[in-house]
Order: sequence, then C-alpha cells, then structure tokens
Amino acid sequence: MPITEADLAHVEDDRFRRLAAYWLAARDGALLPTVEAIDPSRFANLLEQVWLCAVEDNPRAFRYRIAGDHIRAAYSGPLVGRTLAEITEAAVIDRVMAYFNRVADLPAIAHIVGRIYTEDTRPARGERLMLPFADSQTGRVTRILGATVHSWESRGIGPGEVPIRQVRTFTPVDGSPAWCESWL
Repeated sequence: MPITEADLAHVEDDRFRRLAAYWLAARDGALLPTVEAIDPSRFANLLEQVWLCAVEDNPRAFRYRIAGDHIRAAYSGPLVGRTLAEITEAAVIDRVMAYFNRVADLPAIAHIVGRIYTEDTRPARGERLMLPFADSQTGRVTRILGATVHSWESRGIGPGEVPIRQVRTFTPVDGSPAWCESWL
C-alpha cells in the first residue's frame, strides 16, 4: 500500500509538510511522481530552501541542478553542476552517499532532523526532506528534490542550540515499514 500523509507525520516544518503533500498528490496513482511532475509553482514558498539533484549512474553521482539561496549560503562556492562528492568531506562521503542512495534505490523519502551540516566546523540545527522522482519511461529514480532549513540564517529555523545528533527517518514509497537511524 503506497504511503500517505499519515506516514510522514514526523515531518516538523509546515513548509515541508506542504511539500510532502505536493509530492504525494503528484504521484497520480503511481508509487512515485515522474520528473515531469516537478512544478516549482507548487512549492513557491520554499524555493530558497529547495535543491534538486540528478541521479547519475556509472558511476553513481548526485549532481546539483538547482540550489536556492538558503542552500547556497551553507557552502563556500557554487553548487549547481557539482556533485555531492565534490562538496562533501572525503571522511564522511560514504555515510552521506548511503542516505542519498537509499532515497534513489529503495526508493524512499528521507527526513533528517537535528544536527545538519555535521561535517562542517560549524554544524547547524535543521531539518531536511528528500523526495524521489522517477523517469517516466524507465521508472528509475533520476531526480531527488530536497529542501533544507538550517539555523545559520533567518530564512531557516532561527537560532537555537545545535543538537548533538541527527535522526534520519526513511519511509519506503511502497508502504514498507519506515525506520529511523541516529548519528552522533
């Protein structure tokens, strides 16, 4: 049984709940919405916090195609055109790639809350939502639409203590049981 809004009740930020509702509606009876269903006008209130990665194979890479101003503020250089591996510290790339791969390969929705940008010398408090979109011809996930809010600037979630851990919840799109993992 495909997932519903009730399966994503753990999502905290109201903007993210609306983005998840858009994703659920865009499926149009399928397990996954297609890439063609990505319509920025449906989440205009979140464009500064949105990012989009193309899922590339042989070798596997996640290449940034879009990055809103709030996302770019978390990095020292441009993101568009670069891969996740190019912007992530070598010491942690395997861990970060693992949750991107789960979104693409299961496929699943990933929700991360707590400590984000954990690899940075100045981690943030935040929340992230990652949503898979499929190629209409192959059914394979070829895009991940994400949104991230962080505490580094006012467009995010505001100031506050940075948690010592992050909690990642993976919700498989086919309705299989969700699970959480915590990283410290």
